[in-house]
Amino acid sequence: MVALHLIAALSLGWNSPRPSGMPDWEDPVRPRRLDAAAHTTALALLNPAGNDFAFEVIARPISGRESGSYSYGLAYRAQDPWHYYAFAVGADGYYAILRIDGSREILLAPWQQFPHIRRRGENRLRVTCEGRSCAFAINDEYTATVEDDMWVKGDVGMWMRAFDEAVSVQYQSVRLWTAQR
Repeated sequence: MVALHLIAALSLGWNSPRPSGMPDWEDPVRPRRLDAAAHTTALALLNPAGNDFAFEVIARPISGRESGSYSYGLAYRAQDPWHYYAFAVGADGYYAILRIDGSREILLAPWQQFPHIRRRGENRLRVTCEGRSCAFAINDEYTATVEDDMWVKGDVGMWMRAFDEAVSVQYQSVRLWTAQR
């Protein structure tokens, strides 16, 4: 009987990490390309988000080696181009959660391998923030939850960093759900 209730709950979306309903904002430019020269970071802030939100991008590298030294993802709760959080996926199958505070970079979740990262294909990256807590998913698979109250609101956007070579990433979809409905 318990198994039947669990199956019913899961089929109704009880454990679904995806936001329900239509997004409150969607990037009108699709696809959007972000380029970074070797040894640089590229950031494109697109839209302000409130305190509580879900922000999702679907991105795929379009240049750079499969085992290249670069990472890409999303920025959230950005105060300006020098103060923000980043959810990063590496070309090597690793991810991390960073706080960029001027010239300081603080690892909120250290670089770690994740089996659901597609190294050359599209990756759906999502951050869902409520108060000081943010939960992260890659390709609809939960990865981590971090708490940090340095910044509890700000802009969202796209982020990438190139190390040894120039790289380009195409963002197929950029969507935001806010708590104010």
